[in-house]
Amino acid sequence: MQRCGSPLSSASSFESTTPPSDPDSNPELDANLEFGHPLQRMVPLETMDMPIEEMQSVAPKCGLYCIPTSEASSTASHRYYIDFEAVVDEYLSQYAEGDEWPDLVFVESAKDDALPNSRTCSLILRRMPCDGEELAILRALNSDEVRHDPWNPAPRVLYVAERGGIAVVCLERLFEYDQPPMQTVADVIDYIRQALEGLSFLHEHKIAHRGYGHVNGVMMDIGRSSAEDFDRSKYPVRYYRVNFSQAQRVKDDGSVRGAAFRRDVQDLGGMLEGLVDEVPKIGGKLRSLVRAMGGGEYGADDGRRLFDALCRGIDSATHDAPL
Repeated sequence: MQRCGSPLSSASSFESTTPPSDPDSNPELDANLEFGHPLQRMVPLETMDMPIEEMQSVAPKCGLYCIPTSEASSTASHRYYIDFEAVVDEYLSQYAEGDEWPDLVFVESAKDDALPNSRTCSLILRRMPCDGEELAILRALNSDEVRHDPWNPAPRVLYVAERGGIAVVCLERLFEYDQPPMQTVADVIDYIRQALEGLSFLHEHKIAHRGYGHVNGVMMDIGRSSAEDFDRSKYPVRYYRVNFSQAQRVKDDGSVRGAAFRRDVQDLGGMLEGLVDEVPKIGGKLRSLVRAMGGGEYGADDGRRLFDALCRGIDSATHDAPL
């Protein structure tokens, strides 16, 4: 995928800070996301029909969220007015202080049955410490400087609500990475390509993910608010990493082949090994990539370049072959 942009400067987006230690953190648990059940309801959302200037004037108080419409619609998207603070208050009210908090909660507005053309809006909420490394990294990766880089694997942050020492991050609606499932060899190749590009991007910006090989932390943007009748063969998808709980920023003098970065490459190589073994049409060709990534000497961009070279030898018939 073509991209533009330059690495973040440490002065503008990454302050040199040391993340506080968290005695309750558990890397094994954090690496496997638990999906919460959707809330029963969400505060009303209102479709906005007003000039952009007026919408921007209310954004500091609440927020504006564009939801793609169906292909039959005459407009490109609906703009929804969302009171994010009220959404977060309702979310927090659903859980007692001693309850176990799910990693992700999907929130959806109720559809008005009296209005057949009305649409629902859905979001993802994720809870994390205000002063933690995860929130700082998500904010940096959503800065104007890098947000639109096509290799950026961070989800789009719509709003951050702070309650004491806790931040509730509102993310755009995403779907599990394999729902709807992959259909062709080309889908698998695209998934691997984006995974390598995303890891290369993070390492360029001196971020070690430390959990990049866990598929439970991968979600997918399909460009619409519902996966119903979505056809992967007709529309592209984008993959994002929604769990940065173990991620760390590395000092500016850290090499992209440093120990922390090589571990990321090895983790991803382990995940890809299981994936390519399930696709024999390309498994033999990509096994050299998996071995190289698992060897402990490759950087992320080394793996990406080798993958690109290997893919040049895959013919169109193989690309289009069903899984």
